[in-house]
Amino acid sequence: MIFNDEQGYDYTATAAAIYDAVVASTSPLELSADDVTVEYNVDKTGITDSFKPLNQSDATGLVKFGTGTWEIRISWNGNREYRGNSVTVDVTTTDNRLASNVVLKSGASFTYNMDPAVMKQSILDNVIDWDSSTLPSRDTLTTDNFVIEYKAKLTDIESGVDLGLGDLGNLIDSDMLTQWVPVEGKTYEIGGTVLGAFPAMGAGEAQSIRISYKGNAEYRPSENTEGSVTVNKAKVTVSVHSTNIYADESLPADFVTLNPADKFDVYTIYAGTTSNVTTALYLDLPDRYTNSVFLKVLDPVIEEIYGKSFTQMLNDGMTLGELRELFSTQEILDLLDKLNIDTGTFGQILTVINNLPSITDSLRISFGTPNRAGLYTVGVVTDSQNYETGVGIGFLLVKMRLSGTKLTWNQEISGKLTVEQAKNFDFGATLSYNGDVTISQSGVHYLYSGFTSKWRIYSSTTTPPTEPGSYVVTVCILGGNHFALPITRTFTITK
Repeated sequence: MIFNDEQGYDYTATAAAIYDAVVASTSPLELSADDVTVEYNVDKTGITDSFKPLNQSDATGLVKFGTGTWEIRISWNGNREYRGNSVTVDVTTTDNRLASNVVLKSGASFTYNMDPAVMKQSILDNVIDWDSSTLPSRDTLTTDNFVIEYKAKLTDIESGVDLGLGDLGNLIDSDMLTQWVPVEGKTYEIGGTVLGAFPAMGAGEAQSIRISYKGNAEYRPSENTEGSVTVNKAKVTVSVHSTNIYADESLPADFVTLNPADKFDVYTIYAGTTSNVTTALYLDLPDRYTNSVFLKVLDPVIEEIYGKSFTQMLNDGMTLGELRELFSTQEILDLLDKLNIDTGTFGQILTVINNLPSITDSLRISFGTPNRAGLYTVGVVTDSQNYETGVGIGFLLVKMRLSGTKLTWNQEISGKLTVEQAKNFDFGATLSYNGDVTISQSGVHYLYSGFTSKWRIYSSTTTPPTEPGSYVVTVCILGGNHFALPITRTFTITK
């Protein structure tokens, strides 16, 4: 058999080779391979004559010409002087290209890269033992000349959870949960429905790998060669671009940037002093912590240990002390490891928190991004099975709204109120922003002061007076997300 450079059969050259090997002579004319037609019988039983050109298969597409024993017909159509003729002969065709062999190095390793093409090139450069392998010259070969696969587990596409841990895994043949897949990974479908994915090859120790050479015109394809390889974690640079926003605004898309811009779980810690002069701590978790597949595995384990699920913890918040305990419970750490979360990241998170000022174990943690005005120190910690943990520090100023805000009395006073009127009077004021009165009123504070009719001093920040006397009430904004100028009014309560 004659092959082209793409290791496909060169049927024209193969037909000429058969003619040269089989035909001893032609008479009375001297014919060449170019003058005849070489065909093979697709009926290998020999019962019928069904000859086709070498580049055609039978009607079912199952019988194709290649290596083996065949009934060959060589025919000449004739010319004006001589009638055509044919001869049929049994011919055995073989692949006499050089045998190829791929040998892998023992203990080979290289560094992860998010580009599968770079990963494949690293495998060629670091894993194949070129001196011991039987292959064409190395400088003539690229990754396209090889089939490179690794053994991967089927995972949920969004959460990254191994499907062997969930209910769906019970519905899939266990042999399908782990497969040899391309370095770039692949999706898993049944009936056109995507059930999961085998991820692209990532970092990890002793990963199973197999390589075969595809062959070319001179070398036959090789058998699969299996081995193991360690893919080292790469480094990531985390940049926090300090900025300022209003409490009702979202953070800009480039507030945190990562280099390289691969897929990461990003934990963001916000710690600072709010406009109410209180300490606040926020932990913004990666999106997959709210994924239903992820929570279905995590919730029951945490509920059994702590009496409430992780979902409830996210909704209710927790103290820093409770978070430390959660991050140090071995059973939970083991489960998170199975969920493909690098639990070493939690140590980095606590390190960042410990380095922040005015942080105590009794401080309550809210989950998400800051929704209260204040100045926050921002710590970002990345988690990925493919990268070393990255840390970045910056600042975020959440500003109070200053324009478009005002305080308005809920009820006007003509100047005097009777005692009975005072008991039912609404002394309060409402903060509005551009006419919106549904904004938080937590920053509205009151100071009632004055003298009763018996010349006793009256002062309160919570309760309006109801006894006869002369009073002043001042309403101001202390903290919150909106600032408005104070308002004041005087009034008299009579009998």
